[in-house]
Amino acid sequence: MTHPKLATFEALGEYIDLLLDAICVVNPHGEFIYVSAGGERVFGYVPQEMIGRSMYEFMHPDDHERTRQTTAEIMQGVVKFDFENRYIRKNGEVATILWSARYSEKDDLRVAVARDITAQRQVEQERQQLLEKLEKLALFDPLTELPNRSYFYQRATQALEHHSDIAIVYIDLNHFKEINDGYGHAIGDQILHAAAQRISASVRSHDTAARIGGDEFVVLLERIQQHSDAEAIVQKIQRALCQPIQIDALPNVRFDLAASFGIALSKELGGDLQTLLLHADNAMYKAKRNA
Repeated sequence: MTHPKLATFEALGEYIDLLLDAICVVNPHGEFIYVSAGGERVFGYVPQEMIGRSMYEFMHPDDHERTRQTTAEIMQGVVKFDFENRYIRKNGEVATILWSARYSEKDDLRVAVARDITAQRQVEQERQQLLEKLEKLALFDPLTELPNRSYFYQRATQALEHHSDIAIVYIDLNHFKEINDGYGHAIGDQILHAAAQRISASVRSHDTAARIGGDEFVVLLERIQQHSDAEAIVQKIQRALCQPIQIDALPNVRFDLAASFGIALSKELGGDLQTLLLHADNAMYKAKRNA
């Protein structure tokens, strides 16, 4: 049965069809009874293909439940100005639609304006991906994928502001220059990456391992009560680094790594980060001279 209001919408069609947005009228069953000409630009279907069919036939299945919840609110008299969901166009493309909608209790209809914001959301997504990439470049070492010096300083400063049981561990790979000189920097980079992953896998989930340059790494250990606690983690890192590393480009060569370590505890030296770093660095170089 044709809704009595349909003639009114059709009479206004000459003007409504000038809009880039689509005007949609839906009955209580969720079926389109009117779609302006802009619907073809927004949904990819000519209005005649949508009228008489449920809006859920065109909607992305993942958005059905969320849309039903919002529809229930609109039917209770809540006017929506910024609801988003996704529709699947006739050519298979997914479109992001921004809706403004209200319910007319007198006519028992929902009237909504649909705007295609697919391009806008794609630009925003690309911008967000770019920002995340720039942030990663700023805070992470691209070779090893570990946090860099800047990130480590930020994290260590924050940790020291809230806790007094911090340990700093300096790590320097022994004889790494010989690998670079003997096999080239490309192989050396692969060795560094492998070493970094082993260091990262050896610390606890709440600790932070970072590369601060060259073949030097530093680890922030949190919740360390005594020197032996830090030494236990250092021994775990040492065992991991001592396992031979093999590179696909040199299947017959095994690289045996060793490292020197220096430990500094905030419980012993206080909460000044520079003091802890200097102490750990000096301890590491002392260990390296004795290696």
